[in-house]
Amino acid sequence: MAGAQLRGVPEECPNCGSPHLEPQQGENTAEPGVLWERPRCGDCGWTGRPILLLDLEDGQPIITREGEKTHEHGIMTVPLRTIVKPGDLPIEPLKKTETGPPEPVVYFAYGSNMSTARLRKRTPSCKPLGIATLPGYELRFHKRSADKSGKCNAFASGNGNSVIGVLFSLDPTERAKLDEAEGVGSGYEHAMVTVINDKGHRRKVLTYLATPDYIDDSLKPYGWYKDFVLVGGREHGLPPEYIAEYIQSVEAIEDPNRARDQKQRGTLGGLGR
Repeated sequence: MAGAQLRGVPEECPNCGSPHLEPQQGENTAEPGVLWERPRCGDCGWTGRPILLLDLEDGQPIITREGEKTHEHGIMTVPLRTIVKPGDLPIEPLKKTETGPPEPVVYFAYGSNMSTARLRKRTPSCKPLGIATLPGYELRFHKRSADKSGKCNAFASGNGNSVIGVLFSLDPTERAKLDEAEGVGSGYEHAMVTVINDKGHRRKVLTYLATPDYIDDSLKPYGWYKDFVLVGGREHGLPPEYIAEYIQSVEAIEDPNRARDQKQRGTLGGLGR
């Protein structure tokens, strides 16, 4: 970490608090022939301000003396990996520029998708990043589902309540699968919301909210669905008082479709419930 401090790179990601920062290199199409480098978080995909690193045509490093400070963090305009000193061998130009993989989507799950195993069936790349809080919203089981039961919704109550859920990173190519599983256009819609993660940092993330025409406060969840929410909340260590008040206390009903009920409960059994 001491080396990172000397280079002006933060010890942890200013977005999610992760210590897994790594250098990412690439060319800017607006300024070809110059190699840039920036810090990137291996957990949430945050990237810092890029710095000039190398002139690809003559292989000479580009180093400036002054640093600069942004509203996010301070970073010196020097390479993250190597500073060439007098007498060092010249740097060979890179034959192929590294651009890195696409940045992952960070998704806030607050219902049955808090269960990692359940979400992984829909998005195999998903990786939990910790719990987070969505202020000004309240967990309700009032979203009308195609099976006539109530599913979870983070309802904008405007009061002092909060929804607590789990942050996941996932490959952006899998977002369409998640959209389909969530029923975007048929009761749920995308929303970018600001949550507070378990390190106290605010960040904008993707979630799904029920559309007004699909909200019915008379609905109740099926027992197996409520159990998925319970399993996911306990798996990630949501506060026991939150689980007791907003999940466990909710009245559930029996699913009239016996085959579906048995299938879902079989999946729950596989999760060790």
